[in-house]
Formats: sequence, structure tokens, C-alpha cells
Amino acid sequence: MTDPYDAGASAGRPPVDAADGPARIAELRAAVDRLDQRIVELLAVRTRVVRELTVHKSDEAAVRSPDRVRQVLDRVRELADRHGMPPEVAVATYRALIEELTRMQLEMLAARRAAPAPTDRP
Repeated sequence: MTDPYDAGASAGRPPVDAADGPARIAELRAAVDRLDQRIVELLAVRTRVVRELTVHKSDEAAVRSPDRVRQVLDRVRELADRHGMPPEVAVATYRALIEELTRMQLEMLAARRAAPAPTDRP
């Protein structure tokens, strides 16, 4: 069965054989649940990449990186517009994501700094 709300579907247009009323609400809620599953899986992958990236950062400026944040938000705005999504929704979502991942990175950086230095003893 093909998901009409998969990546290639027309944004905002229901499939031709769409049910009405409560049945349609149930179908759409199930579609949202499937999409949420995929979105969270991708966010988990993104978070793992950010964790690894943090290992290579040495200070708060590298973590906060305002130029990179601006670059990401500009790209997200462009992608949202291209895919028929309100850009302000995408940007607000990414601002929240970036804020939380920045907090996570700062905690990782602080923990790394607080850890005792490795010794050369076997």
C-alpha cells in the first residue's frame, strides 16, 4: 500500500479516494503517527551526528556557532518553501531543536572539561 502522504505526494491535497468524516480523521491521524515515527528516527540520527561533532569542538563559541545556526535556518527556510511548508513553522521548529542540541553540547563540553585528564599509566 502506498502512503499518499509520503515524500512525493502533493502537499495539502487529499488522495482521490479519500473517506469522509470520522473515517478520514482516523486515516489522517494514522498517517501523522507514521510520519512522527520517521521524523523522530531522523532526529535521533541527527542527534547522534551532533554528539559526535561535539567531540571535535573545544569551546563554547564553537558550540554556539551563530554563523552556522544562521546558515542552517536559512537552508531550512528555503527547503520548507520549496516543499510547500510554511517557512515560519520549519524555522521555529529548528530554532527549538538547535536550542536543545546546543544545551546538550554545552553539557557535554562541560563534562569533558570536568573529567580528569587521562594518565599515561597502563
